Amino acid sequence: MKKGLCFLLALLGFCNIVLLAQSEELKPWTDVIIDQRDPSQWKWNKTDASRFSIRGDFDGDGFSENLYESATTLFSDNDELTPLRLDGDLGVYFLINEGDLDGDGGDEISFMTVNRDFSNLNYFRIWTYKDTKWKELFCVLVHEYDCPNYKAVEPHELFTHQWKRKNGYNMNKVVLKVCDGVVDVIGIHPCERYAIEHIKLVGKTATKREWGVIIQPREEE
Repeated sequence: MKKGLCFLLALLGFCNIVLLAQSEELKPWTDVIIDQRDPSQWKWNKTDASRFSIRGDFDGDGFSENLYESATTLFSDNDELTPLRLDGDLGVYFLINEGDLDGDGGDEISFMTVNRDFSNLNYFRIWTYKDTKWKELFCVLVHEYDCPNYKAVEPHELFTHQWKRKNGYNMNKVVLKVCDGVVDVIGIHPCERYAIEHIKLVGKTATKREWGVIIQPREEE
């Protein structure tokens, strides 16, 4: 009887931990530049308290490690994990553990680099760790205000956030769902409206990509 009660209490405790992890919100969007002068003059404006960090089993060895953001790299407290060199020198707008997307036991990550330009077009980038180094699985063209942690205010910024909430998708992830090795994400279709893109992953490679339904109505509709 006592053993059964202890097991039940332990199970309830585990469930609470899982629910807490599932409900944990993504760290808010952080201003990474000091001002809006010429982009070449932008300066890294983060501290240990404001830079992003995530935890997961990124190399698939069965043990979790931390992944941290600096202005130029993503690096781990696991010395065996090779740092990921970012394209720019201003860090990222967000950093997310997307879970094991390709079924190999290692977690994939998503992020968006901070570019030195005034354009709001940018890419969601999905990376994986393979053979002791990081590899980009795929990237998806979006607007910077589509980042999961961006607090949208203007009407034109709200669409993807409202669509994900309305359709029951995780607001803290880039990937909508994974089914039979196919990853679904929101991206900007060649017609310049938002659509669902289906991306087939095989052996750490995006082997096939195709557009699905266009989810954004025309302006006149």
